[in-house]
Amino acid sequence: MGEVNLQTLIQESEADKGIVFDSKGQVVDSYNISKENNIAAMANVIVTMAHEFFQDALESGSLNQLVLTSNEGLVVINKYDNNHIVCLLADDVSKLAMIKLTLKNVTLR
Repeated sequence: MGEVNLQTLIQESEADKGIVFDSKGQVVDSYNISKENNIAAMANVIVTMAHEFFQDALESGSLNQLVLTSNEGLVVINKYDNNHIVCLLADDVSKLAMIKLTLKNVTLR
């Protein structure tokens, strides 16, 4: 699929919303998200804590993706380089496979 921007990534993955933030939780780009700074900060904390959990519990130094689901939707948080993270959200949990497949085949620009 090559390089795409966030809006194209959202369309290709069938997600409803998305945000890109840096390793400090600062918003780089967002689409269809309100309170984007809060969302980026909270997602960054989740990524940091999950990374530390993986290190401590599984002795793994690498965390690439987190998937959070509820009855109301899902959140997929994916590192795409050492400095940036993309977070895609959908109201329908059945979109998980398409989101994961799209994230696997894309590099954001």
